[in-house]
Amino acid sequence: MCKNTMNFRKKRKAFTLIETLVSVTVFMVVLVILSQVYINIVRSERVAYALLNSENNIRNNLEIIARSVRMGKNFQLLNGNKELCFDYYLEGEWQKTCFRFNPDIKNLERSYKDSTYYPIFDPQLKLEAASFYLKDSGVNSQKTLVLSLYLTTEVRNQEYDFNLETAITPRFFLGEI
Repeated sequence: MCKNTMNFRKKRKAFTLIETLVSVTVFMVVLVILSQVYINIVRSERVAYALLNSENNIRNNLEIIARSVRMGKNFQLLNGNKELCFDYYLEGEWQKTCFRFNPDIKNLERSYKDSTYYPIFDPQLKLEAASFYLKDSGVNSQKTLVLSLYLTTEVRNQEYDFNLETAITPRFFLGEI
């Protein structure tokens, strides 16, 4: 009988309670570290997508502005270079179109033939400063309109800045800038 109990004890090898607790603790520490890394990656990805969305909104609206300016004529810079007005061919007729910086709503606005101004940038984008400049190199050179923008957006309580400048050359050569 004594022999059977010894064989039984030799076959029953297992981890001790201390070994089990140490391995579970190490596993939990590794799991917490990996989960924190994963959470930080997800947060960074969300910030990157939000900034990409803001950048796409800016790019699309700048393309709309540039297309309008390229097809316009009779340009006027008004209100200390904060407003640009010109004639734009739309729906079979030349219509007065204006772009202006509105510091009250921190946005760039566009007016159509009815003279009502509509904001063009996403409300999450705050336009801090905007100016239109005329670049003229000489008598025989083509005139170029330069649009300078400074925008901010807030993502996860962090403010990000966009400082942009683009040059647009009108295609309608008979009109004066």
